[in-house]
Amino acid sequence: YRRDLVRMLYHEGNHLCPICEASGRCELQAMGYRLGITQATKYPYLQPVRPVDASHPDIVLDTNRCILCGRCIRASRDIDKKHVFEYVGRGIRKRVGVNGYNLADTDIALSDRAIDLATCPVGCIIQKGRGFFAPIGERQFDKRPITLGILPVKERSEQ
Repeated sequence: YRRDLVRMLYHEGNHLCPICEASGRCELQAMGYRLGITQATKYPYLQPVRPVDASHPDIVLDTNRCILCGRCIRASRDIDKKHVFEYVGRGIRKRVGVNGYNLADTDIALSDRAIDLATCPVGCIIQKGRGFFAPIGERQFDKRPITLGILPVKERSEQ
């Protein structure tokens, strides 16, 4: 079931790993490799068009990649005490929205935990001027194996 859920997450959002600045530090990408998901599957690509908020001078919110984990919402609410992010909409239209009209209207800052690179597992919250911050070979999962010693599902069944 976990493999199917991860496949659905890939097919619902805009997850094009080779051109994504979160590639190599993306938890969804790591889970896909761990579960042996390396090619297209039986599910149709939905890729709903969601808004991209680049109104803030330092931060971009690209909700097209969001997997609705809620980490940014909890970090903004519980750690930063700012309540910048919230869920908006229902069903397939559900997304992370800004508590206000756009990011420029909020008091979010680069020092906030909600926009820390480690908070968003898939790279929806991007700091402007910092894309592709680590060269290939120096990224998180280049240095430490994605599977952490656990064989992909295919290889486990062959043993």
